[in-house]
Amino acid sequence: MSLQRSVILALMSLALSAQALAGPPGPGGPAPGGPGWGKWSPGPGGHRHGLPDGARELWIGSALYFVAAGTYYLWNANAQRYEVVTPPPVIQGNSVASYEVIAYPASGQSVEQQGRDRYECHSWAVGQSGFDPATATRPVGADSTERYRRALGACLTGRDYSVN
Repeated sequence: MSLQRSVILALMSLALSAQALAGPPGPGGPAPGGPGWGKWSPGPGGHRHGLPDGARELWIGSALYFVAAGTYYLWNANAQRYEVVTPPPVIQGNSVASYEVIAYPASGQSVEQQGRDRYECHSWAVGQSGFDPATATRPVGADSTERYRRALGACLTGRDYSVN
């Protein structure tokens, strides 16, 4: 992979993850000094930033969703709250083989560390599998996506994430 292509992919990943990193963390509340620290804005039912209790993090690609009772939420920076969104295409039953790997931090990794780990593991998985979902322009076979998923999962497991 050329240096120029590597730089472009890195910038794309950073731009795509910026919205997720800009929002406050989910149900656990913001960290001291972090985005949203000291702010409280009641959402539906008086919950923090519009997220219901029990919402869980779900990374889909480079976007951080929260899911509670089958409802998906994304951070809206303009409204400074989480808002209900339609499920991403991957969840809506896309017939293309999924390349997503759901990983939960097992050692209290920060949101920033999770983003770095996911990007570095994605880059490694692309090299191992020969498949890059960020640049795929057409559906690919299950074999390619499965090799990518196994490589990404192995890398994240090695960095102390619980992978489903």
